[in-house]
Amino acid sequence: MEPYSNYNQNEFFTDIIEALHMKADTFMYNLSHHNPYEMLLYVWIYKLYNKKKSIEEATQLIYKARNILLLHSSQAFCNTPQ
Repeated sequence: MEPYSNYNQNEFFTDIIEALHMKADTFMYNLSHHNPYEMLLYVWIYKLYNKKKSIEEATQLIYKARNILLLHSSQAFCNTPQ
């Protein structure tokens, strides 16, 4: 995994956040206020960094995980009884 060796943790986090079309300052503000979405993304990015994933690979895995989370928790967003 050659691309990984060129990144330190801060660069990795910043590049992933930008790849997800988010602003780093907004992400960090929301993270510091313990917003659930940013907290979850932070944990995912941290784990992917530790697994030495490339930026492209990590971004794709986050897209997939986010889609699975949204698909399986769609019932949680509905307040109507089933």
